[in-house]
Amino acid sequence: MIQAVIFDMDGLLMDSEREGLYVMQDCGRKQGIELPLDLIKSTLGTTYAHSKALYKSLYGDKIDPEQLFMDFKAGMRELAERGKVPLKKGAKELLEYLNAHHIPCAVASSSPLVMIQLYLGKTGVLDHFQALLSGDNGFPSKPAPDMFLGAAKALDIDPALCLVLEDSVNGVKAGRSAGMQVGMVPDILPYKEELKPYCDYVLSDLAAVIPLLQR
Repeated sequence: MIQAVIFDMDGLLMDSEREGLYVMQDCGRKQGIELPLDLIKSTLGTTYAHSKALYKSLYGDKIDPEQLFMDFKAGMRELAERGKVPLKKGAKELLEYLNAHHIPCAVASSSPLVMIQLYLGKTGVLDHFQALLSGDNGFPSKPAPDMFLGAAKALDIDPALCLVLEDSVNGVKAGRSAGMQVGMVPDILPYKEELKPYCDYVLSDLAAVIPLLQR
């Protein structure tokens, strides 16, 4: 039985990750560094702090991770303000269903709170959520389960009765470690058979979650 739904944001609720890959590459070029797409993809679902440490370990003094992410946040904010970061397919339908059936939901994202509020506010769905957990809360980066467990606590729902929706490898691993039901809605990274132990459901889009809630 599912009594609450916990959403990742980038690539799951918001169609932000494809644009984000190229924004990050542009930010690297400002510092004279060509960041490989595969490297940027490997950071999906992790906190800015984790990503900063990774880039610093690889590029040393050639990179300024603080400036990199300041530029990245500015670039993504500009896209959001221009309406270039839309909701993913099925998101509005699912959120309206949850609201109509009084099923609580939360966002648990490694992004800063200001970005979560901006994205959700611009797309008109901010008031659908009972809790917002962000990279600002100091949780360890996914695949650690702490952020999802914090979301369950904020909703006052047993983790075993929560459905986590994720698009990243780190995210589905975190959901499984939290003892939650896990649904993967692939985005940039495809579902692979090796992820089977971490996923209860593999879904084509967010609207496909509704039948699960009707069981």
